[in-house]
Order: sequence, then structure tokens, then C-alpha cells
Amino acid sequence: MNYENFFEMLWQDYIDIAPQALKIHDLFTRLGETVVNDHVAFRTFSDSPIDLDHLQPVILAMGYTLQDHYSFEQKKLVARSYSHPDEAAPRIFVSELMRHRLSEESQRILESVVAQIDPGAVDGPEIFARGLLWQPITATDYDTLSDESEYAAWLVSMGLRVNHFTVSLNHLRSLKDMQQVIDLLEQHQFPINQAGGAIKGEPADLLVQSSTMADQTEIRFRCGQTRTVPTCFYEFAMRYKNAEGELFDGFIANNADKIFESTNRV
Repeated sequence: MNYENFFEMLWQDYIDIAPQALKIHDLFTRLGETVVNDHVAFRTFSDSPIDLDHLQPVILAMGYTLQDHYSFEQKKLVARSYSHPDEAAPRIFVSELMRHRLSEESQRILESVVAQIDPGAVDGPEIFARGLLWQPITATDYDTLSDESEYAAWLVSMGLRVNHFTVSLNHLRSLKDMQQVIDLLEQHQFPINQAGGAIKGEPADLLVQSSTMADQTEIRFRCGQTRTVPTCFYEFAMRYKNAEGELFDGFIANNADKIFESTNRV
């Protein structure tokens, strides 16, 4: 699968569970903008058939190269980013929950989840749009995970799928300022992630970002209870040139740390 087909597959899965993304995309196009995707992100479990070491070869096979490593101590995450020699190809960011650093109770819940994943689950790019690779957990277990790690709760309820797409402000014509974008979104009643401020980062960091709060959907747990949970969100990014005149191609851990909270329960 080439990267164009890969992202088309991801987009269709994404807008099914994050309808706000299509509404925002259409809002921009009605204003005469061409929406270009800066990057997508995924979440996964450590020490599993879908961990970073298993997923990376699929990404590399599409022509990507490993760009950088990241660590998020408080959220108990590590991550890797990937870029492609074709500048038209969006970047890819994959984070991984370090299960062994959670409480014993959360580890127990997640071990039962991971044990259900087929050892050969990673069989090509389609794995990134498979969703749940395990049976739903109970509402009680979901609450236990949520209390300790919103990331873990999101992952067990949404599965392996794209977490967000990102509008590149560098490719917009009239909306070059992040505050303009935020004002437009708020005018149309889209909730903005305020963790660390609506705007994450500053031009001196070479990357400025913002995001909506995730859409919501109702899911049924194994116990029969239903609950409204977060799905996916839309991000916005503006990249700047470094002293050598090169556009920054990576990510800023401090920004990403707050972007993760776009899927927190509200």
C-alpha cells in the first residue's frame, strides 16, 4: 500500500468516529483554503504484538524513516516520529503506553486486553485502522484505567486507529495565525483543548500547535453498561524555519504532552 492509499483509509475511519473533523475540513474549504495534513498520530501498548517495534517495519515499508524518539514521564509514554522523503507525505507519530509503569490493578486489566491480541496481528498497513483487537472491558475496569491514565482508557475503548489528523497552517492562505484559527473554531462552537493554554508552543520553538477536544460516542461495555467516551480530535500546526532556513520537521515534547489531553473525558 502506498502512503496516499494509507492516509485515505485512515481518513475514512477517522471521520466516521470524529464527524467534527469533516465539518472543520469543509469549513476551511468553503473559505477557499486547501487543507493539507501535517501529520497523524497513533497510540499503542508496550510489550504487545502491536507495540512500536512491531508497527515500525510497516511504516518503514511505506518509505518512511525514523525521525526521533520522545519520552513523556508523567504520562508513562514513549513515542517515535517518522518522516518521508516526499514532502507531500504527512508525518507519522506513534506513542506507546509503558504498561509496566502503571499500578498493579491497571496492569492486570491491560494484561487481559493484550493477551487477546493475535500474535500475527501486524500484517500490513491495514492494522492501523483495525480498531479493537480485543473484547470490550467492563465499565468498572474502564473507570479504573481512566482514573490513572486517560490514555489507557482511550486506547482500550478505541483500539488501534488514527488518533487525529492535523491541518497544516503553513499551507493555508488567509488563516496563517493560530489565534485566527482558534477564533474561527470557537465561533462555530468547536471546543478547544485548553490544557497548557489554547496555543501550545511559540515560534521560537519552531512549532506552534492547537487542537479541538475529541468528539464523543456511546459504547457498550462487556458488563452491558453503556458510557459516552472520547473518540478523536483535529489538530492544527504551524511550523517555522530554523537558523539554517530549514522548516522544522519534528515534534516538541512539551506541546505533545498537552495535545494528548484532547482525548480526556469532559
